[in-house]
This record gives sequence, C-alpha cells and structure tokens, in this order.
Amino acid sequence: MNSILILELTVGIIVSFTLLGIFIWAARGGQFDDSKKMMDGLLFDSEDDLQAAYEKEQKIKALKENKAKSKKND
Repeated sequence: MNSILILELTVGIIVSFTLLGIFIWAARGGQFDDSKKMMDGLLFDSEDDLQAAYEKEQKIKALKENKAKSKKND
C-alpha cells in the first residue's frame, strides 16, 4: 500500500515539474506573446513609434548574441 502511494507521488511530482519546465520554456520562447496587439500596433502607431520598437528589438537581439558569446568563452 505504501509503495503504491510513494510511486504515485513520485510520478506526480515528475510530471508536474516536467509541465512547469515546458511552460517556462514556452513563455521564454515567446509562445504567449499577444499577436493581436502587434497587429494593432502596426495599424495605429506612428512611424517614429515603429522605428523605436525596431531599435529596441535589435538591441535585445544584440544583447542575446553577446550573452551567448560570453557563455561560449567561459
């Protein structure tokens, strides 16, 4: 009886942490970004706002690349 309970708890914990890991991976990968907001931004934002957003995106991309390079060097 106790061995079945321990087995169920172990499997439950493993499944829970696996699902949590998948959720975190998806959230970091941008799976839950609001695409409707992005499309509305294209329709209603000025050209300056779009340029600022593009520059911000490029800075983020450059920072990620620098971070990846620094991890390779370590």
